[in-house]
Amino acid sequence: MWMEEYEALNATEKSEFRRLANALLSRTYLLRNVYDDQKKMMDLNSDYRTARRFFTILQGYFSLAGWDMYRDEEYGVIYLRNQQGSNRARFSAFTTMFLYMLRLIYEENRQQVELHHDVRTDTFAVIHKMNAFGLLKDGRSTAKDRLEAQKTLARYQVIAKIDGGWKTDGNKLLIYPTILFFLPNSEIDAMIRQLQEMRKQSQQDTSDEEMMSEEGEESL
Repeated sequence: MWMEEYEALNATEKSEFRRLANALLSRTYLLRNVYDDQKKMMDLNSDYRTARRFFTILQGYFSLAGWDMYRDEEYGVIYLRNQQGSNRARFSAFTTMFLYMLRLIYEENRQQVELHHDVRTDTFAVIHKMNAFGLLKDGRSTAKDRLEAQKTLARYQVIAKIDGGWKTDGNKLLIYPTILFFLPNSEIDAMIRQLQEMRKQSQQDTSDEEMMSEEGEESL
């Protein structure tokens, strides 16, 4: 039983267990390889190694709380799924679009992925793809929207900043294989449908603004 395994841990190990459990609840995903900003390279994540050692205990603990815990050794990802489908994070429309574009970029480059299954891109490429899909009004995005999207997705271990600040235009990004579990292949069709709806909404918003502008001119 996982509870017996937990009780057999020493005080230091129990402290590590609690820290990892809270980290997983906060971020949902844990990666085997992460980008080390100081070393400027991918490095092994010690938390992943520890979580593997505690895996059966963590799995039992989370199951009791209504969560399923999985481990994919090919891509080096440990993650949680709520059994009731609840406790889902809510993203802004722009963050959702940013995530979808990252998923498409990852898919386009899957044949050239590196050893750690990561794909490198930059914010220019993401925004360009948004424009190609007709998702942005006037073909523009705000620095605030870009900053929020990147910081939110970094928190959930979807991306990492590898060059330039979060506020730097065209900053380099690393897309982690986490994105394959965030948006699996089975959800690609649904993602495309939602992108089409977002494009229609963006076009409608632009049309409404143009009509208001014309009405304003006529009243002068």
